[in-house]
Amino acid sequence: MLVISGFLSFKPEDRDEVLEGLRAVSELSRQDAGCVEYWWAEEIERPNTFRFFEAWETPELFEAHRKMPYEDAFNERYLPKLIGVDANVYAVTTRTSATGA
Repeated sequence: MLVISGFLSFKPEDRDEVLEGLRAVSELSRQDAGCVEYWWAEEIERPNTFRFFEAWETPELFEAHRKMPYEDAFNERYLPKLIGVDANVYAVTTRTSATGA
């Protein structure tokens, strides 16, 4: 399993447009083959900074996701508006419930 986590930061005046884009890209991404988890959350301490978490069954399925037309459209529209970014990739070997469920 592959996990990607990080954040994107935007100017306050771009917030509403970015939220719309994040909703759309999330809905489509969650439908991609191999998607285990995919979500965004705004940081409480840093408005207009959105943290993301993605988990994919395999690196190949993640790469297929990255090549989707809606990913390209999101990147072209929103990445030029970034004022901060960070991302890390983690290779995960096992997954178990932390709640025992």
